[in-house]
Amino acid sequence: MKQGSISISKLNCKKSAPTLRENKTILIWNSAHRIETAAFGFELDSFRRHGCEVSDCIVFDNATSHELLPLEDYDAIIIHMHELWLTHLPEFQRKSHQRLIFLSQESPTTLPIDVTKFGNYFNWTMTYKLNSDVQLLYGRVSPRSTAPKTSEETRKMIEETHLSSTKNYAAKKTSPVVWMASHCGTHSLRETYVHQLGKFIPVDVYGGCGNLSCSRNHSHWLSFPHCYNVLEEKYKFYLSFENSICTDYATEKFFEILKHNMVPVVYGGANYSLIAPPHSYINALDFTPEKLAEYLKLVDSNDTLYNEYFWWKDHYEVEAGVDQMASHGFCDLCKKLHQDQGVIKYYSELVSEWHYNTQCHQFTSWETQS
Repeated sequence: MKQGSISISKLNCKKSAPTLRENKTILIWNSAHRIETAAFGFELDSFRRHGCEVSDCIVFDNATSHELLPLEDYDAIIIHMHELWLTHLPEFQRKSHQRLIFLSQESPTTLPIDVTKFGNYFNWTMTYKLNSDVQLLYGRVSPRSTAPKTSEETRKMIEETHLSSTKNYAAKKTSPVVWMASHCGTHSLRETYVHQLGKFIPVDVYGGCGNLSCSRNHSHWLSFPHCYNVLEEKYKFYLSFENSICTDYATEKFFEILKHNMVPVVYGGANYSLIAPPHSYINALDFTPEKLAEYLKLVDSNDTLYNEYFWWKDHYEVEAGVDQMASHGFCDLCKKLHQDQGVIKYYSELVSEWHYNTQCHQFTSWETQS
């Protein structure tokens, strides 16, 4: 890995200006090209460009930055855990002010390293999990000023979707259920659930796991938003099925659909009631495939029931995609580096939070449950 020094004038605010803070330095130790970090950028003004509340930070890429500090001088060093097998851990004499950060946007089922070996190594986590020190979320839903404050207000807003003046989200839709995926053999057995569901209700499958496509060259999930625009014109329900049933693991498969005019049918380990408005999704794990098909048929046949799932659209803001993920994540990291001046903590173990045996559920089959 490249080492070296960088001009102090690029890193520090002038000492004569007491209102300005010294920049905090952040090193992406490995695989900075991964989209969750690359999307933020490595320019000197990245934090200002993203409109961060606290912007006195600089990000370095260990592989491509022209000038680097000695490792012991960084305020934070981020390690991409899912690609750590391609390199090694940084070796240096750590100083008391430094935070080593565990970064992961994949579920524990695909971690290629043994988490039992990392006791008392990491100070912070930067992940999709809601209890992360720095949240790096696939999406977020925020209430607007008109959002209901009580369950009674929610119920009234749902009832208002019955008025003839409200939008009919079922209009012009010709098919019930669609799924789009390219990862077809999963830990969650979502493909088995979809196969069983298809015995009781038509399910159109796009991407590598099916024989349909919305256009050429759109198989990668980063291009899926283009396809969502096509699919929402035709389909009522989208199967937002995760490849792992793990705590808090809710990806773009859910948040992107909330931005569109389809009802997401979720299949994952997240507590969706904590991250989305009530009655904005259908949870497949509340049903067997056959019972889910029956319920989808019922809602499909009744525009009033279908439109109730869109009651929240005017009252909440949905963010999704890697740009918001990186922007929120790094802005929050910069702010935390400036604010957290207390005793440096360490994670004594990672098994309780990042081992698949403690965080994920493994189905053996859906055959016996249908």
